[in-house]
Amino acid sequence: MHKRKRAWVWHWMFFFSGLWTISFGTVFAIKSDLGVAPWDVLHIGLARVSSLSIGTWVTVLGIVIVAVTCWLKRSNPQWGTFLNMLLLGPFIDLIMFVNLIPDVRGWVLRLVYLTVGVALVAFGVGLYIAPRTGAGPRDGLTLELAKRTGWSIRAVRTIMEVIVGGTGWLLGGPVHIGTLFFCFLTGPLMQWSISYCERLLEKITKRGAILENLNQRKVRTYHHDGFGC
Repeated sequence: MHKRKRAWVWHWMFFFSGLWTISFGTVFAIKSDLGVAPWDVLHIGLARVSSLSIGTWVTVLGIVIVAVTCWLKRSNPQWGTFLNMLLLGPFIDLIMFVNLIPDVRGWVLRLVYLTVGVALVAFGVGLYIAPRTGAGPRDGLTLELAKRTGWSIRAVRTIMEVIVGGTGWLLGGPVHIGTLFFCFLTGPLMQWSISYCERLLEKITKRGAILENLNQRKVRTYHHDGFGC
């Protein structure tokens, strides 16, 4: 496989794996019944006061947030942002509809579900942001605000999620101990996850390039930064 094509495949594998990982993490948190991420508190709250599904609200709010972020950046969204906006909600609805994650009872299993949910969401963010094909609506806004304010991703994410979670709670969204987990753990975990996944993707693509060059008996290092623009 050509070096450029190999890198392209790995970038999109990371991206779509990230979307599915976030979707499963979200459903794990919902199934734990111990509270969900602040944005999902808002999505569920809106679903409870309307006829639209949770996944549909994920998409609707995603469109609004992308519009705001594009206005702040004075630029059009990248393909990754566009696909995240359209696919994440349906992925969540699909997992819920086919009941891929069974319901559980008891505090221990529910706490396990919550822990898995938080970890998957944070790691999924790193997976799909690492290829730099465009951050998702909520993460894109987080990164842009961090850039404009000079604050850390952790600080911006935490403040944003406290505000969003409070709004969702007023609409009837589920707020529990898990919501606090997401508020104060997602930011730090997301920051670590992005850094780790970027290094991992760079290592994989460089290793593939080196192996291919060795097979061709001519060593040429190929650098690909993964930006979609």
